Amino acid sequence: MGTKQGSAYVAVDMGSSSGRIMLGTLRGTGAEGVPSAPSMTIREVARFANTPLRTAQGLSWDLDAFRRFLEAGLRDAVAAAAAEGSAIRGIGVDSWGVDYARLDEAGELRAFVRHHRDADPDLAAETSRGLDVGDAYERTGVLDQAINTAHQLRQDARAGIGSDGDTAILIADLVVHLLTGRVAAERTLASTTALLDRRDDAWSGRLLADYGAEVRLPELVSPGDFAGGTSPDLTTRIGAEAPLPVYYVTGHDTAAAFAAVTAAAPREPTGPPDGSAPSAGSAAGRSWGVVSCGSWAVVGLAVPQPILTSEARQRGFTQELGAEGDTLLVKNLSGMWLLQELTREWAAEDGLATWPLAALQELLAGARESPYRGRFDPADPSLQAPGDLSRRIGDGCEAAGHDRPRDRIETVRAVLVSLAAAYARALAEAAELAGTTVDAVRIVSGGSRNTVLCELTARYTGLPVVAGPPEASARGVLLQLAVAAGELPSLAVARTIDIDDGETAGHLGVPFRPEHQEDTHD
Repeated sequence: MGTKQGSAYVAVDMGSSSGRIMLGTLRGTGAEGVPSAPSMTIREVARFANTPLRTAQGLSWDLDAFRRFLEAGLRDAVAAAAAEGSAIRGIGVDSWGVDYARLDEAGELRAFVRHHRDADPDLAAETSRGLDVGDAYERTGVLDQAINTAHQLRQDARAGIGSDGDTAILIADLVVHLLTGRVAAERTLASTTALLDRRDDAWSGRLLADYGAEVRLPELVSPGDFAGGTSPDLTTRIGAEAPLPVYYVTGHDTAAAFAAVTAAAPREPTGPPDGSAPSAGSAAGRSWGVVSCGSWAVVGLAVPQPILTSEARQRGFTQELGAEGDTLLVKNLSGMWLLQELTREWAAEDGLATWPLAALQELLAGARESPYRGRFDPADPSLQAPGDLSRRIGDGCEAAGHDRPRDRIETVRAVLVSLAAAYARALAEAAELAGTTVDAVRIVSGGSRNTVLCELTARYTGLPVVAGPPEASARGVLLQLAVAAGELPSLAVARTIDIDDGETAGHLGVPFRPEHQEDTHD
């Protein structure tokens, strides 16, 4: 039973650009966890920039920075909960997929943690030529991409990194390990690796051998499983009076974001009778398309069962596990990283350490009014590496038959139009594969703050678009923790509670309605 002031839950939300510690305080639950008008207040208590390191072995995540952030952020969370008189009843972790650390045979972490943007596409192509990629897709639901864990493990083996006695541990699971000492693989995160056989719900030894991935993989666990308490040493360093409970949640940030807003469910044969968007708290009987837009964008639907067909593979859909055993039929597309990289480029050109927020807002305002109609394929592999991005975007516009952007405003307009059109195409294809229609679109994560992107997505889908929550992954983690701790009976109930996340932007939660639908292929 929660305290009078409420029960506190902590989300460690590891993004590929930044990490956050979010504190969720649940109030209004009665004795024995029976809901009585429950509500949750969510606030950020810590944030850090997640900046990779260039090492002799390649681009690596900074493990020491992870440790420093985790300890400092949890210390802040413990202090914040104590200040409001709340007891921390659970900690959960989510992260991006595919990347991993290595534990040697003594259980010690190796320093090098390969960044997915350092993946070797030539080696991946060489490996794939010896595989039956269609069969691999039917087993895993994961597209054959150079960033996949399976290919990165082969890249490590080729470079002589680690040994075949190492254990690979994915990023969110790594953070749980740093908290508790537990070594395990949460299923939604494991489903991103291209090594989890969905038919057997087990790691595939055959695929490990086929990829030449010489590594051990941990036991599989599920969202809601208890991981353990914080280690005695960490408990002391963060100022907690006793070990804090840690639960596995949807370790994959996409699954956490989907868990916050929707689930696979039977739907009505028609949309809402008034033509409005489905209510934000209800998934049953509605068909939400979801755009989880952070540095990357993951676009698609939650469906009851995987659709492991050659058509789904050829159309570029990957199929990962959701919070409650459903399947996320999604495409991995470009997200806000394109704008982030452009502003880094322009800041350097202008002799600035960072690009001012006011300058970005000015560019977005100009892009909203710009008549420029050029666009490019945001999935073009040439756009995935840092550096000289504005030139490559211009090349992409020309390749698509459009004029090059003449200035920064037109470049931003090209990015946003290209993303919106790509999201609309992906949602239409997902609906066709699933044999359903989409009633409305939910844009969540950081991209939901971009009103121009929301407006353009409504225009290109021809559907109402609801923006938010911006911190959808963290919200999904916090709601799962409240269920795991027994204070809320289910995720379906958790999605309906009142939540105050401190966001004041007036467009959040209010549908953008298209005046007309743009052609996604012009």
